[in-house]
Amino acid sequence: MPANAAIYIAREKVDLSKLFPGTKSDMGWIKSATYFDVPLNGETVRFNVMPPHAVAEHIAGFLNYIASLPDEQKRKRDASMAVRQTRTVLGLVASSEFTENHAIWQSLFQIADAFDGYVFVHDSVLLPNGAVLAGPMRDRRS
Repeated sequence: MPANAAIYIAREKVDLSKLFPGTKSDMGWIKSATYFDVPLNGETVRFNVMPPHAVAEHIAGFLNYIASLPDEQKRKRDASMAVRQTRTVLGLVASSEFTENHAIWQSLFQIADAFDGYVFVHDSVLLPNGAVLAGPMRDRRS
């Protein structure tokens, strides 16, 4: 199954070309990007930018998902607090799996670290350092 993830960022705008040379986008002087095509280890992956008008409704649904997790209340509260700060959501589209191109996995955390974000992958919320804040990946790492 191809790699699938999202990055929740507390900034209004991001520019992935500052992190990854060779990145292409439809961003202009005034126009915000709707996608970034990022070259990673010989493969181009796309990070779609969620339209700003859709972010609030998406976050509301995501907060409901976090509340439904079996994690402790403090973990769910911490994850919810982090996600509430979201202004931009990037959705990863890749043809490879993370295990086939580890640079894709690493890029998630590079972006989250550079832009004050959180990663949602494998149904879990992760910090920029890779620590699992909430979700089923906590069980896999213990």
